[in-house]
Amino acid sequence: MTDIRILHTIAELEAVVDLEVAVWGLNPRDAVPSYVMHVAVDRGGLALGAYEADRMVGMLFALPVKDHGEWILWSHMTGIHPDFQGRGVGAALKRAQRTWALENGYRKVAWTFDPLQRGNAHFNFHVLGGDAAMVSHVYHVNFYGDMDDDINRGMPSDRIEAVWLIDQPNLHTSIPADAITVLAAGDQLQPLLTLAAEKWNAPVYRAAVPQDLNAVRAKGDALAWRLALREALQTAFAHGYQIVDFKDFAYILKPVEAIS
Repeated sequence: MTDIRILHTIAELEAVVDLEVAVWGLNPRDAVPSYVMHVAVDRGGLALGAYEADRMVGMLFALPVKDHGEWILWSHMTGIHPDFQGRGVGAALKRAQRTWALENGYRKVAWTFDPLQRGNAHFNFHVLGGDAAMVSHVYHVNFYGDMDDDINRGMPSDRIEAVWLIDQPNLHTSIPADAITVLAAGDQLQPLLTLAAEKWNAPVYRAAVPQDLNAVRAKGDALAWRLALREALQTAFAHGYQIVDFKDFAYILKPVEAIS
């Protein structure tokens, strides 16, 4: 059984650094140092470790930040050792984070992730978004600059902000069969944008991502997908829509007035 522990000591946080390198294939100079985490957790932040026996197999690090005048918890990283992925460790960490955040006076937890990663999209908006409202309406272009890790190398580090409204009920609803898709996958796995015809007055829109990103990379279309999804989401956000769910390999977008 996975044991979730709040981390405080330098020795514990050094194990987090080791796990950073193992999970993302980082150059060690790009990992968050233990001394930075130590200051953060001593001043309103949080570090969690997921343990199997005495082995750390997952970690989470978050720190307090100001967002439009409100203190929120910024979840900088969550990582699971490759040998333990797909076992619910990530969900256990995030749910422990939510409990801690509520107990410590936070109402929102936010983080960024790569919108092309369908596993993360489903986990964030559908799994965690089923526990409490999860929304996104901010798109960052090349947010971290050029990154030299095994996942991000060679692509602009675009990110969207996921905002977990941890004291609000989920926003999941049934999606009409005729919901308009503004980005779809073609027969050759290429992205197909249909933004030009849209007046942006429908109750729901869908923006798809590749079902198999590795196959898209093998075809050399990963950058095309990056740019197409960037255009689709930025356009939707500019017209007052937010992501509220992820179903059937697509982001579900609703207008802001339908959310509030």
